[in-house]
Amino acid sequence: MVALMAMVLLAALPGVHGEEYGPLYAHIEGPLVVSTGSVTMYTLEMVGGPAEVGAGNYSYKATMTGDGDTYGAFFLPGTVEPSPDGTFHINLTAPKAAQTLTISIECSSAGAETVKNTLTLKVKVVEPIVLKATVRNTGEVAAIGVPLSLQVYEDGEWREFYSTTVDLAAGEAYAFQYNWTAIGLGSGEHKVRMVLDPGDRIVAFEGGSTVYGTTIYYDMPGYGWANTLMGVLVVALALVLIYVWRRPAKGKRRR
Repeated sequence: MVALMAMVLLAALPGVHGEEYGPLYAHIEGPLVVSTGSVTMYTLEMVGGPAEVGAGNYSYKATMTGDGDTYGAFFLPGTVEPSPDGTFHINLTAPKAAQTLTISIECSSAGAETVKNTLTLKVKVVEPIVLKATVRNTGEVAAIGVPLSLQVYEDGEWREFYSTTVDLAAGEAYAFQYNWTAIGLGSGEHKVRMVLDPGDRIVAFEGGSTVYGTTIYYDMPGYGWANTLMGVLVVALALVLIYVWRRPAKGKRRR
């Protein structure tokens, strides 16, 4: 994930009562690119300023605009009650329309006096490449912590861009979906694959394979908006992936 860190600094100043306080530092961390309709958490941190002297407080006020239809978009909480803790968690709900959002955050450090400064960050909202699969455990025992890796073929090698684990009780099906923002992916034809249990220790697809691959077309003229920026791999339409539990080999009996 590409992370954003925006920072402002206000030089140290004497307070109205002669108290010295350090500079006000403020920064926010979170992704630069999000998918439409997603909910993403950002962390805002403030230190220093008048709030560090005595029983001071930090607070902020955020506003958001976009260069497209922002219906359904929120950056919450947009404001907070003053707090001695300068760490705040803010959720961005992205709009359904692709665009660039501009978020302005007025940061405040208050003590004997109040110091303010403003952070501005831009977040790109994109239509994701949707990767889907239906997996099923047809075995008689649970499959716990099964690794699943999504990879793209670039520069002569497979590069992992997402990994997770799944738990499946005996006879249970799981609908997997990942919305890929494809940061840094060049235009053209790309091979993408899903690898179950890369170490080949727990499960396999029905038939013994642990890899399912396909081709997507990204940012290519003539494919239209949907196929150009949203290459969709829907494994479930063509194939139901089956988990086959591999029972550990029986060990030798101890004498």
